[in-house]
Parts: sequence; C-alpha cells; structure tokens
Amino acid sequence: MGNYFLIGMFSTLSFNAVLSRMADNLLAGVFSIVGGVISSLAVAWVKRWWEKRG
Repeated sequence: MGNYFLIGMFSTLSFNAVLSRMADNLLAGVFSIVGGVISSLAVAWVKRWWEKRG
C-alpha cells in the first residue's frame, strides 16, 4: 500500500502547485487534500480490479 500512498502524494503535490497559482492558499490546501484522497482511492481501486482480472 506504500506505493499507492506515494502516487497519491505526488499527484497531490502537483495538483497543489497548479491550484496555488489560481486560488487562495486555504482553498488550494483543501482541494489538494481532497485530490490526494481521491487519487489514492482510485489507484487502490485499479489495483484491486487488476488483481481480480488476473
């Protein structure tokens, strides 16, 4: 599960970099956290789906 957490963390950081140019720091932080959680869940779901397939 550590790899999936790292993928979510890096996608969160890139998402935060984009939002910090467009929005207030608080708003960017909230979207960053939400984006990280969503991306981590998506990666875990794809992993589970892939394991069921094979």
